[in-house]
Amino acid sequence: MIRLYLDVGKTAAKRALLAWPVAFSVLVYAAIMLAAAKVFGSIPVIGGLIIGLVLAGCVSSYITLLDNTVGGHKNKWSDLKAGFGARFWDVVSVMFAFWIIGLGSSLVVGSAGPQGVAIQAILSLTMAVFFNAVPELLYQGGSRSFGLLMDSARFITKHWASWFLPNLLFAAVALAPSGALWVRHPGDLVLLFKDVFSLTGPMLLVQALPLWLLPLPLLWLHFVMVYRGVLYKELSHSNARLRAFQAAQRSG
Repeated sequence: MIRLYLDVGKTAAKRALLAWPVAFSVLVYAAIMLAAAKVFGSIPVIGGLIIGLVLAGCVSSYITLLDNTVGGHKNKWSDLKAGFGARFWDVVSVMFAFWIIGLGSSLVVGSAGPQGVAIQAILSLTMAVFFNAVPELLYQGGSRSFGLLMDSARFITKHWASWFLPNLLFAAVALAPSGALWVRHPGDLVLLFKDVFSLTGPMLLVQALPLWLLPLPLLWLHFVMVYRGVLYKELSHSNARLRAFQAAQRSG
């Protein structure tokens, strides 16, 4: 299995390096989102909907660039622009599914009384784990909306050890410089990793850094996302090394 991780790392590093400008596309999307929030943020209901659609366009553009990078293809400026519509409705369908789940979760938590906080933490952790492969499925999968979320849950159930081992390492590297890994209780560490694996986790980590330090975490995030994409492709094809690893897990 280590050999698989090393091979994926070599491929990801090579492709991430060739497509290094993609790392800084995040700054373009951040500027767009700030502008959208400034223009539409004060408009009740409709403003939030418009900002959500702008976010969907930004995510669509990013995963289009990521798809090209993981596939070893060159990215052009036109890809960034065309990407806003390339997978727009796919992203919207998944955002809608998350909105429905969030609405249901809020009703459950709201009716749970004093236990609501604990239930919210459990639900958030469950979503962070089982929906962890959603970004990769958006550009490598064939389903959408709730079907895509189910595909992510099935993928994680089948490949949880192979998938989370490098991802936990990446999360630890991201958290270590801030000293966030030093916690009193193991449960706090679980919640911390839950936040990192949430949809907004990486963005919050980047926002907490001073401006002059941004290039390093952006390049690191770029490599991690390319690595995840290549790893997902390898695991979803279930190669011989993976089957041997899974057989060893079952026998152990």
